[in-house]
Amino acid sequence: MMLLFGAAALRWGAAPERICVAILGFVTLADPVYHLLAGHGAIYGSVDLGHLTFDLMMAAGFIAVALWANRIYPLWLAAFQLVSVIGHFSRELTSSFPKLAYGLMIYGPFYIILPILGFGIWRHARRRRRHGPYPSWRSSSPPSPPSARRRPPSS
Repeated sequence: MMLLFGAAALRWGAAPERICVAILGFVTLADPVYHLLAGHGAIYGSVDLGHLTFDLMMAAGFIAVALWANRIYPLWLAAFQLVSVIGHFSRELTSSFPKLAYGLMIYGPFYIILPILGFGIWRHARRRRRHGPYPSWRSSSPPSPPSARRRPPSS
């Protein structure tokens, strides 16, 4: 699945799509290595610090892309990834947090992020076909119209 997203991002995506796919690809490859080195599977009885680290890195990456990309879908990626991060903290704060709920909160968003990213790549390609190239990154907010600018009071 990640190979398909990688190929789609390389073929039809621009920098924001490629960065988001790279973030997901890194975690997809790093997770089995983490479990191999740690010598255990997923932890549900307490906070899985390895997955918390991965989730924090993914959230930071998606938030950075969402802040500067000229796209809307990275906001959704960041929001769902933050649900995963919150799941770790919820597990730590509540000793009676059900293991199934913890598992769904930390793994569920990943499977929601995938179709959102696919939709984002498709929308970018569609927009580019219809309207031509457009900037991948925002430089700043547009300037205010002259009528909306406030003039300082004269002394």
